[in-house]
Amino acid sequence: MLNVLKALGDPHRQNILKLLASQEMGACEIIKAIGLSQPAIAHHLKILKQAGLINSDKEGKIVFYTLDKEGLKGFLEQVNDFLEDLTCFSCSRPKPSPLRQNPNLCIEMGFDPEVCEMLVNNNRKRR
Repeated sequence: MLNVLKALGDPHRQNILKLLASQEMGACEIIKAIGLSQPAIAHHLKILKQAGLINSDKEGKIVFYTLDKEGLKGFLEQVNDFLEDLTCFSCSRPKPSPLRQNPNLCIEMGFDPEVCEMLVNNNRKRR
């Protein structure tokens, strides 16, 4: 899942995927549509292929690229499974921290109490 998220994190790769959503394309067509150099497009295509988001089909000297629909479905399933594992998607509230019930827990864990207090104070300042 991490490789796919990294691949999707680049706007040029997102644009390539959008182009391939409607048709197969050769590298030269992608270069013209995106406006990047051949080496840059080759790099982006390599990352998308390694992430399992696109397929390539070589015909003679020309390579045609398409979306890998099975790869995309697999990624969606992984994201769905991950989100289901998060407690924020369940009906119940998360269990309270043991620190709420035992304020001395920081000391018992070997931390200076200022560590817990500092983190709490820093989080309040950000709000």
